[in-house]
Amino acid sequence: MKKILLSIVALLAFNMVTYAQADVTKYINTARNHLQNYVQDEMTQGKTKSLEKAREAIDEATKRVKEKQAAKDSKLKSKNVAKTWTYRAQVYGELAGLEGNPLAEGAKAQAVEAASKAIAADPKADRDKNNMVLDQMRINDYNAGADNFKEKDYAAAYESFKSSLEIFEVMNTGSKEVIDTPTIAMVAYSAQNAGKSDDAQKYLERLVELDYQDETVYTALSGIYMEKGESDKASDIIGKGKERFPGSNAFLINEINILMKSNKQSEAVGKMEEAAKLYPDNASLFFALGSTYETLEGDGMKQKAIDSYKAALEKKPGYFDALYNLGALYYNQAAEKTKAASGLGMSSSDQAKYDVLSKEANDLFKQALPYFEQAETANSNDLNTLIALKEIHANLGDLNKSKEYKTKFEALKK
Repeated sequence: MKKILLSIVALLAFNMVTYAQADVTKYINTARNHLQNYVQDEMTQGKTKSLEKAREAIDEATKRVKEKQAAKDSKLKSKNVAKTWTYRAQVYGELAGLEGNPLAEGAKAQAVEAASKAIAADPKADRDKNNMVLDQMRINDYNAGADNFKEKDYAAAYESFKSSLEIFEVMNTGSKEVIDTPTIAMVAYSAQNAGKSDDAQKYLERLVELDYQDETVYTALSGIYMEKGESDKASDIIGKGKERFPGSNAFLINEINILMKSNKQSEAVGKMEEAAKLYPDNASLFFALGSTYETLEGDGMKQKAIDSYKAALEKKPGYFDALYNLGALYYNQAAEKTKAASGLGMSSSDQAKYDVLSKEANDLFKQALPYFEQAETANSNDLNTLIALKEIHANLGDLNKSKEYKTKFEALKK
């Protein structure tokens, strides 16, 4: 009797193992058959009946696999687990391609997860099938990112490129040598343009580690460090960039910005003058050069500032900042002379000095006037420009015009 009992137990155990496999296999086979019917007969007709049935079957297979895994069923074979996830990836990959169809909602994420789990369950099983599903979605995401980047929808471009990169990394699980650096770069640049500086920094730093062949990686990363007030890091990364790309002029503007932020104007001027020769049509550079000359002591600095602002205006007519600064430069000199004149006494010599200083002040106000007028044309809502115009006309004795600008100022100030 004892031997018979053992045989019965063994037979039950065998039947349970067989059932455990057949239970999952039945639904896998059903999903496979419906998927084949969809691909062969329905796909070109826009019908989805077989695909929906395939989804129902593979969902059931997946449910049963998860239950057996949760129960730590040792009889569940890894090849059946991998096969379940592989067919799930294929079914949901097809669903993801139904653009505009409610069936596509969330399908891409399900397909990627399924392919990832199939590879994890058995790295050698059906790798090509899983990668075929993943690669199509990777390409779709990359193309969407490229379109969004072209349209300057950088936030959307970032999400699409990031998804493409993540899918690529799932496809190449276990391979450290295969790295999609061009897509990493697009993720980084999209993040930077979208204002996601922390994300951009992470991907740019990764590209530096990978020795990516693009100077922009170094200049962009330096700019992010500068925005965060980390000038030492900014300087270090530019140093690495210069070592990596000797003879390149790409880092000059970054060096200037670092020097300016570090209050090293004298050093910055030298770099700016060098940059101005390299980029003779860059109006912003000539404007920055003029602003820097104004901060420096020494003979001829004011004239150099004037020449630089005028050069900026030649490159970019109507450039508000250059117009305003030119007007302000003359205005401030005039104000200093007016102040000096007002402090003189009543003696004949002081009166003579007063007349000279007043005339010099008026001449400077007259020089400032056309620049402020053009600045007001470029930006009629700038309050400081209106104040300057009001004061200039008052000093030149045109009280009606002064009152006109005062009225404009008060209307905008409300």
